[in-house]
Amino acid sequence: MVKKGLFFSARANKLYDLYRFHDSLEQIDAKTREHLQTAYFRKSFDAVYEDVKAYYPPSEIEKAEALPKYKMALIFKWYFGHSTRLALGGSKDSRIDYQVHSGPALGAFNQWVKGTPLERWENRRVAEIGELLMQQTAQVITDRMRAFGALPRGNVHAAA
Repeated sequence: MVKKGLFFSARANKLYDLYRFHDSLEQIDAKTREHLQTAYFRKSFDAVYEDVKAYYPPSEIEKAEALPKYKMALIFKWYFGHSTRLALGGSKDSRIDYQVHSGPALGAFNQWVKGTPLERWENRRVAEIGELLMQQTAQVITDRMRAFGALPRGNVHAAA
């Protein structure tokens, strides 16, 4: 998860802690419930639950109606999906709520471009990254072919 400048991780941890220590939304203190609805969800729990009911099959909703903790879980899970949709949609009003998935490849790329103009993400353009990847791939292939004796020593790209 990308964390810098985003509240998603902190908010997700808060929701997880609330889930662990409470058996229903009603057990959460009123001030915290109000904060969740205004700052995290930007709508009431009831409105979120209507979205949940439209998304999940009837069997899940029946389970939520019977088990308040499960209902709370579905409402909290809504925030995870919502924050991803905000990021994908580019909502400028909700940038702090973005959930941006990443993985080890992004970390490896960041290490690879460290100390170059591409270190800052603002300087990155798809075409430039694509060209750099192709150049570096060609260099790796050339080096390996030379190591096997399939290419002569020297710069095969000098004429290019």
